[in-house]
Amino acid sequence: MTRKLLTVAIAATFVFSIGCKKRAKEEAAAAEAPVAAAAEQEAEGYKPPTGPIAEVNGIPIDAEAFNKEIARITQDGAREIPEERFAKIRDNIVNRMIEEELIAQEVKKLEIQITAEEIEAEFEKYKGRFKTEEQFENYMTHQKTTAEDVKQDLKRKIALTKLLERLGAVSVTDEEVQKTYEVGIKSYTDPAQAHVQHILVKVGKDAVPAQVEAAQAKALEALKKLKAGEDFAKVVAEYSEDIMSKDKGGDLGFFRKGVMVKEFEDAAFALKPGTYTQELVRSTFGFHIIKLIEIKDERVRPLEEVSDQIRESLLNRATFKARRELVQKLKAAATIEKKL
Repeated sequence: MTRKLLTVAIAATFVFSIGCKKRAKEEAAAAEAPVAAAAEQEAEGYKPPTGPIAEVNGIPIDAEAFNKEIARITQDGAREIPEERFAKIRDNIVNRMIEEELIAQEVKKLEIQITAEEIEAEFEKYKGRFKTEEQFENYMTHQKTTAEDVKQDLKRKIALTKLLERLGAVSVTDEEVQKTYEVGIKSYTDPAQAHVQHILVKVGKDAVPAQVEAAQAKALEALKKLKAGEDFAKVVAEYSEDIMSKDKGGDLGFFRKGVMVKEFEDAAFALKPGTYTQELVRSTFGFHIIKLIEIKDERVRPLEEVSDQIRESLLNRATFKARRELVQKLKAAATIEKKL
């Protein structure tokens, strides 16, 4: 497996882990309104386990990580969760930890090594998702996790990736990339874009005929000045009521087909660069005068431009599938005893 594949697979499996935690968190968030303190939960019969939560091939899974995850989801006991839903959350966590232990045992059996340098490299990439150190720290606080927790999670993901590599379970061929490209060619087609300036005289939704006529008269006055040779940006400053673009000479930048209202889009794409509409364009927003600056034609991105993106997507799917199949195989051969 190449270094790129290793990175992609780590990303895929890391998302898998976060997805599990996210589902559990969403289940908790859908629970009843917060009430006071963990003591209430204990009074209702739940007490955090102190011994192993399960055994996998005779190896105990300690309760510490389980209790930490439960505390995070329940906001340290401040959120009351219906018993049935809590049981589901608990079982999901236990099952995930059993799967992680099965994989860890297989990694140990095959003597797969993970270096501190590999973990640090992936940790730096993980931190790179955040714009600042402060943003990263705030996220960690919100998630009730630590840098060490993240590194341990990354270590498991690297181990899984190396395990799948050793087993030859994840691969994507050039033919698969080509076929995916051909089938989904529309996904790799950039629609035509227009870069325009405009003048807008607004017409309210509840405008009476007299107000519509007044707006139209104002827009026609602006159009008359343009036809007399006045600079477009100058007329924008005097007449346009679009506060978002008025200070930019009416410049709306590029927009793709399908973004603007039909009347506006049709008029814009019918123009030639450097020209403006010779008649007012009426839309639900009011009266427009549109000037086309530039057109970018529809463009199909070539395979070489998107092949890495396609390969990464296929690798992600292959990694999820390979992990699921591996866990099923390991479970079938294992002795598993749940303690909860």
